[in-house]
Order: sequence, then structure tokens, then C-alpha cells
Amino acid sequence: ITQEMSYIEMPVEVSYKIINKKFGLNLIGGISALFLNDNNVYLKTSGFNMKIGEATNLNDVHISTNIGLGLKYNIYKKFTASVEPTVKYQINTFTNNAGNFNPYVFGVYSGISFSF
Repeated sequence: ITQEMSYIEMPVEVSYKIINKKFGLNLIGGISALFLNDNNVYLKTSGFNMKIGEATNLNDVHISTNIGLGLKYNIYKKFTASVEPTVKYQINTFTNNAGNFNPYVFGVYSGISFSF
């Protein structure tokens, strides 16, 4: 049995600059609203794949708390590379029949930004 689920996340975060030089360090915190986008359960074997329904213990909307660090490096005056390790603790993901389980997500987000 395989379960597939996906969410659309709407984050609201605040970033506080601790170090603002060529190397930068930010403290990031906030919350996110997550909206259930996909919820399917499949029976899969070699050569066989059948949808058997949906999980009934997922809430359509839930909240996560977010905290992380922003590590930034100013490549040039207007280009910045960043790496942001973040932990997101999920609240109210499941209905009451799932026990007292609250999952968490650890992610490392990275990118290059251009400011003008």
C-alpha cells in the first residue's frame, strides 16, 4: 500500500539579521498554513497499480511553525547566495483518530538572489 499526499504552503516568516557583512547570518521564524492538495492511497505490486481510496485522517488545512538559520554570502554587490536549514513542526495535521502524532520536516533551502 502506498499513500501519496501533497500540500500547498502559504508561509509568513520574519528574518532577523544577526550578522550583515560579506557573510551574513539571519534567524528565521514564522508560521505556514498548509492546504491539502492531493490525497490518494494505492495498492501497488510489480506490474499492478490500483487506486483504492483516500486517507480519512488528514485535515484539509493545518498549520506549521517554522524556525531556521539563513546563511548568506554576497558574491557581488547585487548577487547573494544563501543556504537556509529550517525545521517545520506540523500542528493539527491529522484528525483526532490519528493519536497524538505531530510530524516535523527538516529542509535545507538554497538559492541565488539578485536585488535591484
